[in-house]
Amino acid sequence: MLHRLTWRRAVAATATAALATALPLGLGPAPAATAATLTTAWQNGAFSQNTAGVVGRSDIVLGQANTAATQYLPLGNGTLGVAEWAANGFTAQLNRSDTMPGRKSPGQVHIPGLAAMTSAADFKATLDVYNGVLNESGGGMTAKVWVASGKDELVVDVTGANPATTQTATVNLWSGRSPAAAVSGGIATLAETWVDNSGQGASGQTFGSLAALTAGGQNVAASVVNSSSVQVSFKPNSNGSFRVVVGAPGWTGGNAASTASALIGADATTAESTLLATQSAHWNGFWGSTGLIEITSADGSGEYLEALRTLYLYAEEASTGGPYGGSQAGVADLFNFDQDHQDWFPAGFWLWNLRGEIATNISAGDFASNLPIFTMYLNDLPAIESWTSAQMGGKPGACVPETMRFNGNGWYNGGTGNASCSLASSPSYNAENVTSGAEIALWIWQQYQDTGSLPFLQKYYPVLQQAATFLLAYQSVGSDGYLHATANAHETQWAVTDPTTDLAADAALFPATVAAATLLNTDSALVSRLRTAETQIEPYARTDAATHQQLLTPSADAAGTDVIGDSFQPTAAINNSENIGLEPVWPYGLIGDNSPLTALADRTYTSRPNNGGNDWSFDAVDAARLGLASQVQSDLVSLTEHDQAFIAGTANLSGSTAGDEPYLEQSATVGTALDEALATDYDGTLRFAPAWPSAWSVSGTVYVRGGSRVEVQVQNGTLTTAALIAGTTGSTAVRNPWPGQSATVVNGSTGAVVVPPTTAATFTVPVTAGSSYLIENTASPTTSYQFAQVTGTVATTDKHLGGVRIGLDPATHYASLAASFNDVGITADNNTAPGNFDGGGASYSQTALSNAGAGPGAQVSASGKHFSMPGAAAGTADNTVAGGQTINLSGSSGTLGFLVSGSYGPATGSGTVTYTDGSTQSYTVTAPDWFSTSPPSGGALAVSSAYQNRQGNTTYNGTGNLFSTTVAINAAKTVASVTLPALGSLAAGTPTLHIWAVSLN
Repeated sequence: MLHRLTWRRAVAATATAALATALPLGLGPAPAATAATLTTAWQNGAFSQNTAGVVGRSDIVLGQANTAATQYLPLGNGTLGVAEWAANGFTAQLNRSDTMPGRKSPGQVHIPGLAAMTSAADFKATLDVYNGVLNESGGGMTAKVWVASGKDELVVDVTGANPATTQTATVNLWSGRSPAAAVSGGIATLAETWVDNSGQGASGQTFGSLAALTAGGQNVAASVVNSSSVQVSFKPNSNGSFRVVVGAPGWTGGNAASTASALIGADATTAESTLLATQSAHWNGFWGSTGLIEITSADGSGEYLEALRTLYLYAEEASTGGPYGGSQAGVADLFNFDQDHQDWFPAGFWLWNLRGEIATNISAGDFASNLPIFTMYLNDLPAIESWTSAQMGGKPGACVPETMRFNGNGWYNGGTGNASCSLASSPSYNAENVTSGAEIALWIWQQYQDTGSLPFLQKYYPVLQQAATFLLAYQSVGSDGYLHATANAHETQWAVTDPTTDLAADAALFPATVAAATLLNTDSALVSRLRTAETQIEPYARTDAATHQQLLTPSADAAGTDVIGDSFQPTAAINNSENIGLEPVWPYGLIGDNSPLTALADRTYTSRPNNGGNDWSFDAVDAARLGLASQVQSDLVSLTEHDQAFIAGTANLSGSTAGDEPYLEQSATVGTALDEALATDYDGTLRFAPAWPSAWSVSGTVYVRGGSRVEVQVQNGTLTTAALIAGTTGSTAVRNPWPGQSATVVNGSTGAVVVPPTTAATFTVPVTAGSSYLIENTASPTTSYQFAQVTGTVATTDKHLGGVRIGLDPATHYASLAASFNDVGITADNNTAPGNFDGGGASYSQTALSNAGAGPGAQVSASGKHFSMPGAAAGTADNTVAGGQTINLSGSSGTLGFLVSGSYGPATGSGTVTYTDGSTQSYTVTAPDWFSTSPPSGGALAVSSAYQNRQGNTTYNGTGNLFSTTVAINAAKTVASVTLPALGSLAAGTPTLHIWAVSLN
């Protein structure tokens, strides 16, 4: 989750990993194929790709208005991020990363007049990620929406409005905020500053937010609505066009009016083509230097995962450019839609949750996205060293806190609880978690290896130096000649002996620091100490695969039933769901697919204690690094179906029901796994397709060491293109992608033989910077395949994978709720087979419901509303699993009532009420689990039946309950329809919202 430079490396790494995995492990020798059946995009010394088409495959397509906040779409320029949705026509929340320590929003923007477009039956929208622009249309109106590249402003450009109708746009804040609201000419502003002076570790710095609002049209007038809201009113131009511009620059005080005027300038009236030229130039340039992957598969899973990777890269570029990076803990902070709400300590950075972002940025060549995070740790180094000395027994160097406050200390939420790198706080999650410094240092080292930039290494070397200095000081040599320490196994085991994370950090960081210092001709004394320490690193603890409770030694490897343990105390309490035994595989890169410990690592993967579970799970990445192609595919699909929750491709921390903030880490980890499976050179040996699933065909670019990249194509299990574009002059070790077969290396432009045919498992390729090289199967050279450019068709529909999706289906309008029934929730006691209320075959009993006064068609009164029970016969569809259905409804009332229940609940979701005047209103409804007897807040237990039904005409002795709940609506307006919350499909184990009745009466 870091930012980007002009370096690019993703192509080579991705391609290499994919080849090596797919062929040796899953596919064996390449299947016989003719040139007519396979193609290559390599021609005349270059890889031919239609960048716009490939990127456009991942556009987010809306077939209906995204009226719920959880259906936000992301826009941004790196420093200003926006979450946009269609509530009340148009709503957008402004976000920045430099509004510390709470990451407060500059405000929300509302343009109610766009309801005429978003509520239209022909509404549709596409987020064009190649150009960074949202395009909407409906009801004869259009809107183009973007956050300007290089300029912190949101632009909403509209056509087709009624020139005679006055429009308004507002920016507002909320309770707890105290802005200064003001007007200057046609610009309105909300400005606020505050001092970071609360709690231990506060920086004392001044921060703030500024939102500036204006419009382009006729008779533009700015006004203060109240102390937390400002507005502009205007009429569209005579041709029906108008523009709203909202600026939100970095702000720590000053003259709000002059700052706003200087920022917005003439943008309210400048030609759209001029503004969009700058926009397209930036985004097209970004994609042109980024490693892309295009995947095709029979079941569509490959295309879906391709889209997640592309959307991650888009989101990273749109949100990472400020001084603190776009995310502090895997959260998509710059696309927050929930006012100032933050689930985690927003001033603290969790490095564990950033590792997938850092890794994907490197392999995709998006190096600049890592610079803000690297720079923050570098700038904070003096503060970290002071913290280390004070909190870690006077030790020198840098114990980088795992949950580090942005200004370089380990206080958590302003207090001592869960402080990081703090002996006084031990035992706790991060008190003795001492390897975060090693990890950030190693990511810096990997970025150097991939770019070859000595100035970069010179600048950031102090992070390696101080992280290594601390680890040397923290550990001591025992009588056995090994380094020992008591520390945390990350957050999983606390204060244990020699955790695997420490041993892996030593084994990776010490030689990296030696290499860096040697390149820079510095720190000879430290180099000497580190070289000695390298010989004193203890072998990893072993434990039994069956119970993970026994402490074993390396001698147990021979029996083939041991795995790598978390530490030398296998029976210590487990406090988090991390697979610590796989840390040496990734990210530390110490065990790969041909290591003496590969078999041990394979067993550790197979017997890992946590299979998936959280959106940051590295299961697929570990599988890729170990060359397990089929597991890469299954892990990626299952993890995505489990955790991807938002239509923008972002995730929940756990679970696929959209929560109160989106996470980037799941899609970032998808990117890392795909890149690792396609190409990798983590140990200095370049592998092509080392773990690419045989069911997915792919064309992709990955960046690798030395400023190089690779271009890789795998079609129907056959590697057709393996090209290396060298960034430096020297030699590159390459793993033969066709084990046991002959490989040849030729110059990619001239065809001259560089490495003659060889069956060696690994061979060396002499390379010259700027030249390209084709690694070919001697029997089926790349030039024998027909040329075909990698093209791509821009998406026109949304995407689905199991129960998750990217985008929105076209709206389906139902004449009544009964017309939308899609689930059998009630059965007869003597025929329970059709029932499936919970995804597992359970159901309500019609007899028990009738005995409770809720038989077919019965009237149930609760929460001041009158509901009609479904009149459907037992064993037929009788309730609606809420999935975004739009139900026609007519009438007026101050409240809207729902009769609901949840399976595997409680289940909560947001929907939309649409009025006959085209305006909309969001609402949220919660259904307790049907086992519960506790009503939702403000609601009631409407029906309690005595027992439930199960398959086999059996009963369950527990109540089956229905609940009433209401939401306030505008009594002065007439309701036209109700769109139910979009919570996904019915599945056992997943909270599901069931709607039994809707009432205005």
